[in-house]
Amino acid sequence: MITAEVIKDLKSSDLTFVSGRAEAIATKVLPPEKSDSESLVFVSKPDQLSQALQANAAIIVAHKSLPLPTDTKSTFFQTGSIQLGMAAILPLFDGKMNRFNQETKIHPTAVIHPSAHLGKNVSVGPYAVIGEQAKIGDGCTIGAQTTIECYAEVGDHSLIHPQVFIGAHCTLGSHCEIHPHTTIGADGFSFAMTKEGTHKKIPQIGRVVIGNNVELGANCAVDRAALTETKIGNGTKMDNFCHIAHNVVIGDNCVMAAGFKVAGSSTIGNNCMFGGEAAISDHITVCDRVVIAGRGAVTFNITEPGQYGGYPLEPLRDALKTLANKTHITRMRKDLARVLKHLGLNAE
Repeated sequence: MITAEVIKDLKSSDLTFVSGRAEAIATKVLPPEKSDSESLVFVSKPDQLSQALQANAAIIVAHKSLPLPTDTKSTFFQTGSIQLGMAAILPLFDGKMNRFNQETKIHPTAVIHPSAHLGKNVSVGPYAVIGEQAKIGDGCTIGAQTTIECYAEVGDHSLIHPQVFIGAHCTLGSHCEIHPHTTIGADGFSFAMTKEGTHKKIPQIGRVVIGNNVELGANCAVDRAALTETKIGNGTKMDNFCHIAHNVVIGDNCVMAAGFKVAGSSTIGNNCMFGGEAAISDHITVCDRVVIAGRGAVTFNITEPGQYGGYPLEPLRDALKTLANKTHITRMRKDLARVLKHLGLNAE
């Protein structure tokens, strides 16, 4: 249950109070077509506004381009970006922490090494394991059955969901969120082939270093470096099922959609975006502010910011043309065969 007064107190630059009662109460957030008198609603189009008004929505957050009525019981806020408005308001309704055992800060089944250091107000769930000399910062939540190995560090106010693995000596910054079944610090994939064709493992003795405000989705894997560090910069966000190989360095504020993969020893700059199932080969450098479309494959260095796509990779506009042309290849081959036959030429 949230009042309009609480939203006003956010003092967000993305929200402006327009009119209505400060004591207006919203118990839930619903889309316009399902809204009711107890809901908060985000609207960006006139028809959405009409739906919210018809339902007498308690609080309406409208895009600033929409004209707002004055003869209504609803309380209005305006925003220049609905998405940024959501980012400011929805944390007030987020009940995520209710999924964790908050009554017992350290669950009796948790196994914590005597030399491990836990900061203030740390919560550790059932059957979690925290190893020798590990450090957990203030205000962290460690989910059930999570393993944090020896000498690993988790920064202040980070949220580690159940069944996460953080390997020995790996470091996680503050205000991070790691979703279930993600592995940080597994061995990199490195083997040497003998003359007989067998493979000998090359031990991976490096670590993983993750910055602040990083979020990794479910089922991600970040491999430790062979000798030094695999790095993920501040503010980078990854969707589910992303794989980061050994020795990879990723800059700040990058975004990777589901299925993104990058092979070993590649470097990605700052503020890059990668679509679903995009892939980067090994020993590749990608400069700052590059966008790779879904299923794009990077097999050479990218030195100029811009949008790219396809395989082989090309500028996105060209990649879209190539994709569109592929649907005509069968017909073009048939037409060419008829032309050759008409000219009396034999196709080789």
